[in-house]
Amino acid sequence: MAPHNTKSQALATRPFLIAFSGIDGAGKTTQIEELSSYLQERGLRVLRLSFWDHVAAWSKMRTGVGDRAAGSSDAGQIAKGSFIPKNNKHIRKWYLTVARAGFYMLDAARLRRLLASPDARTADVIIFDRYIYDQIANIYSRSFAARIYSKILLKRTPAPDLAFFLDASPAAAFARKPEYPLEFMFQNRRSFLRLRELVPELIIIPDAPPEDVRSEICFHIRHSRLEVRNSIEGNTEVCGGQRSSPAAELL
Repeated sequence: MAPHNTKSQALATRPFLIAFSGIDGAGKTTQIEELSSYLQERGLRVLRLSFWDHVAAWSKMRTGVGDRAAGSSDAGQIAKGSFIPKNNKHIRKWYLTVARAGFYMLDAARLRRLLASPDARTADVIIFDRYIYDQIANIYSRSFAARIYSKILLKRTPAPDLAFFLDASPAAAFARKPEYPLEFMFQNRRSFLRLRELVPELIIIPDAPPEDVRSEICFHIRHSRLEVRNSIEGNTEVCGGQRSSPAAELL
């Protein structure tokens, strides 16, 4: 078989994996919904997955442990009508960090099995709401132990074709979704930005109006193997008609 045909076959059989990460309230759900609809309208089979709901090992037990660790410290926040946290990731205790490190290894193993499942293998595009990067950001620091652990975890995790971090003002995100303390949201954003030290392929989408964020996402899709595959198959552009990257225009 000619090399070109071999490459074309590989592109056609492996699902295209897109991951969205970011602090709560950054607009991930909105962008995922719009991108999913756009791709489906162009005839692509899209599988949407939530890392916490579809991948995280023993998520209910982890929620319970986090609730007990939080105790009554969040009672006032919840009483005011705030969202109830799913996993209390803002609670930083040494034993929770140790437990999370073990759970995240299990998450990576479950992720590999999920991506090998029949449902995943028959999809053209898989879009994740959060990914292993969000887990690492919960415990990441510049300490030697944290960096070594994070590198090991990343090696055990399938790398997405495109990994987006939707940047956002913590104050604005908190106003939209006051699920976690504002101080934690600032800290969580810093952890995500530091992840570029370990994950240079993580694409940071600057804080911008939703339409500009969509354009930035489409810019990267148009320069990915998903667009190459469509060209090989003779289909229309998956993100055709979008303007160039807003970030690129600023350079």
